[in-house]
Amino acid sequence: MHPGRSLVTVKCKSGELSALRNLSSPDDARADVIVELLDSVSPSGRILPALISAAVNLANFGRTLWLDTTWLTPTSPLAEQQGGALEYLDELIESAIAAKLGLLGLDRPGLIPVVPIDAPDDELRRTRLLIEHQDREVVIRIRRPNRSAHELGERIRSVMRLTGTRPGRVRAVIDAEFVETVSTRQVAAITATVTTASDLLGPGAAQLLAGSIPRTRDTYATILRDRPEVTLWEEVCEGSSGEVGYGDYGVTHPVPPADGGNARSPSPYLCYTVPRKTVVLRRKLEEGDGAAESFADLVEELVERDDFAGPDYSWGDRELTQCRRTGGKTAGAVSRWIAMATSHHLQHVSHRTAEDL
Repeated sequence: MHPGRSLVTVKCKSGELSALRNLSSPDDARADVIVELLDSVSPSGRILPALISAAVNLANFGRTLWLDTTWLTPTSPLAEQQGGALEYLDELIESAIAAKLGLLGLDRPGLIPVVPIDAPDDELRRTRLLIEHQDREVVIRIRRPNRSAHELGERIRSVMRLTGTRPGRVRAVIDAEFVETVSTRQVAAITATVTTASDLLGPGAAQLLAGSIPRTRDTYATILRDRPEVTLWEEVCEGSSGEVGYGDYGVTHPVPPADGGNARSPSPYLCYTVPRKTVVLRRKLEEGDGAAESFADLVEELVERDDFAGPDYSWGDRELTQCRRTGGKTAGAVSRWIAMATSHHLQHVSHRTAEDL
């Protein structure tokens, strides 16, 4: 058993995009990446240029960003664009890739669309226009898998028919969302979904997605949390006849906060991925303390741990090392902490074997 090409799903936020923009070679973080678009992304805001830059950076290494509209509402600035969010972004990314790579950029699409299994027909027809503009894969996202094999099969066929895709050009992401414990019933439902998707789409087309980072942090003690998404993936692999890809939500909770993210705590924290677990570090801001100084203290603890990967492991690990008190850099913002942790996580899931994932 091997995780193969892993999948990491991140929110369209400054920190997560910074991790993608700082990949520096084709060997860096070879996982596929889904970026979930949010209502906070606006054509006139600062996040959109960062998204375009991340897509161009991946294209420079021969990879294409997967974009997902799951969390967009009908009144979001992107959804209101003519042709919808994905057509609008595809044009922007395609133009930026062409400007950066010239003729080399013309042979790849700007994005891979991720469509919900229950996407309305008009959204699927817009996806078909993307494919007709330039051939590309389509990813079907199946959240909370609990359908019968017949119902799921009919819906997958409908998505393929309306988008004009064919087996071999369709991937299925089975999304278990937040996982705290692994149950026999959950494993059975996901395994059945994987089997149905693989039978229709071909071997290796199914990817399991789950995450275990809690929404809130309730302790200031450094703790090691299990990553049950790894156990869930292993048990689904054991019950499935074909290959199942591994996927997770990186270093944040699977579901974005209702306020768009402003509720993120200003108290310094870090979720650092190690084999089968997450090191969770946090510091309490006392009166008069600055976040950057407290984060430096947190980093001092992290880099002295035996499971710290070292400054040469990823861009994020190098930045973390430089955020020590004598390292010459500071980090006092949530986006910076998320960027460094995401960078490390991408590298971890890209290069680990199943035994130490």
